[in-house]
Amino acid sequence: MIAHIVLFTPKPNISRDLLLACAQLLERLAREVPGVVRASVGRSVAVDPGYPRPLGEKTYQNACVIEFDDKPSLLAYLTHPLHRELGRLFWELCESAVVLESEMVDAKTESLVRFLV
Repeated sequence: MIAHIVLFTPKPNISRDLLLACAQLLERLAREVPGVVRASVGRSVAVDPGYPRPLGEKTYQNACVIEFDDKPSLLAYLTHPLHRELGRLFWELCESAVVLESEMVDAKTESLVRFLV
């Protein structure tokens, strides 16, 4: 499984129309590009586990994780014409963002040793 992970914070006072256009494009891509397993988007949630937790140098307001069967599926998504438009709108709405791809395994069913050692 390959995950395309996007952490971002929108610019203050961004238009609802721009956010709606981005959401609609992502929904279309998730449905139309073969190999998309799941596309999830969410907002950060304040959690107090009862102990101090450093959260890094920068935090982000939102997260988007899109999971793919394999690298060719990810590349089909990244090179799709709708993704070009989504990227253009996304960078217009973002105050800050970080994007990465990661090979993922399910810790419930697979050994993590090859990724951690």
